[in-house]
Amino acid sequence: MLPCFRYDPGMKEFYFTELLSKFDRGGRCACACGREHGIGTREVIVGRDALRESAALLSKMYGSAPVLWVLSDENTEEAAGMKWKSPLRVSRIVSRVLPADPKPVPTLELVNELAAGVKKESPDLLVCVGSGVISDLVKKVSLDTGVPNWCVATAASVDAYSSATSAIRVAGYHEALPTRVSEAIICDLDVIAKAPRALFLSGLGDLLAKFIANLDWNLSHIMTGEHYCPMLADFALGSARKALDAARGDSRDPLETARALTDAVLVSGFAMQALNGSRPAASAEHTVAHFWEMAGAVGNEELDLHGILVGAASRIVLEGYAPYYGKLTQALPEAARRLEGLAREPGWEESLEKGLMPFKGKILAEMRGRSYDAALLSRRLETFRIRRDRITGIAGPLLSELTSAVGTLSRMDFPFSLDRLGITGAARAIPLRNVRLLRNRYTTFDLAYELGNDGELLEGMAVSR
Repeated sequence: MLPCFRYDPGMKEFYFTELLSKFDRGGRCACACGREHGIGTREVIVGRDALRESAALLSKMYGSAPVLWVLSDENTEEAAGMKWKSPLRVSRIVSRVLPADPKPVPTLELVNELAAGVKKESPDLLVCVGSGVISDLVKKVSLDTGVPNWCVATAASVDAYSSATSAIRVAGYHEALPTRVSEAIICDLDVIAKAPRALFLSGLGDLLAKFIANLDWNLSHIMTGEHYCPMLADFALGSARKALDAARGDSRDPLETARALTDAVLVSGFAMQALNGSRPAASAEHTVAHFWEMAGAVGNEELDLHGILVGAASRIVLEGYAPYYGKLTQALPEAARRLEGLAREPGWEESLEKGLMPFKGKILAEMRGRSYDAALLSRRLETFRIRRDRITGIAGPLLSELTSAVGTLSRMDFPFSLDRLGITGAARAIPLRNVRLLRNRYTTFDLAYELGNDGELLEGMAVSR
């Protein structure tokens, strides 16, 4: 059946409904991009009375006596868990409440432990009460156990709860693993509006990535022929624009800001779910943020939030991208010299920085199967020569918008400073110098390497030196 949308009629229309309306009753969309997209979520309830409405939905979908297994942490249990569970008419609720301090870490070991508990209890439905980590854990456990799941969101801090992957630590590395998507997503705006300000800022920080993601996805499409879906790219970017517009007036109408931010993260997650990949929402800035997470580089625990790190990385990447693309409008590569340089380069393993050695296993996995030779570089250089104006024409407006968005968040005291985040020493710069190794995804860092002027790209990023 077509996903059902429920929201307060007195509020502005939601953008996510426009995206989901593109899908048929089977959750499929035969897109103009040439590919069929799919959405597995079946119910979305957003509004000021969403918790109560979801109780009626539960009875409708699972009858009068289902067995529920509910995961929360101490913070999300207080924010929404107890209130959501109290009016339910169910046979049994098995509650697992993780400690709030230290923060739960979504490791594969924890996933396996939770999955063992689920199998022992044999519930009809898994329920996440939370957003980022809690949602990631439940979606992965849902896949591993074959039990469907719902999400009761408590903050609009990330776009995890409507995506089809989970960020799980596997042998110390951040991995985007496939999951079973949440069949119902419940977003009570009164709960979300009361979330800690750091979580609100985290959601906004994550949205900054949509501008870089749009640019780099377009770039890869032009330079490598990677598939590009204009519809999903436009929805992800459009949702960020709407939320950032609302954020400019957040002190005047917190509920409207919560509505717009919730809408934006839903759209972003659904765009990723539909594509079965994160291209619409993430690029080089996420690679940098994930490195900081894996390396345990953040010293300020209160601000150690995924979206905060993405926002900080987005500003740093912007500081490099903006002047770099400005110079590209006037420059063309010297193909013969660049090809000579390639012939003299050592292999990546020979020049691997000492600070990357703990992540060599991940780098091996990312680099496995990648081939790069003079013939490929020659084709790329010619493609750039022909398409330079198109590339720089796309980059200019997007980077200008991102500059304005960074200014908006700066005025809201967004913690862009790495000093404030407690990221010190080599951890600041290592991921910037090695984006190409840490993720097999074509970005502006790859273009700069191919043109032989990656030093110019890094020059604008003060922490890269």
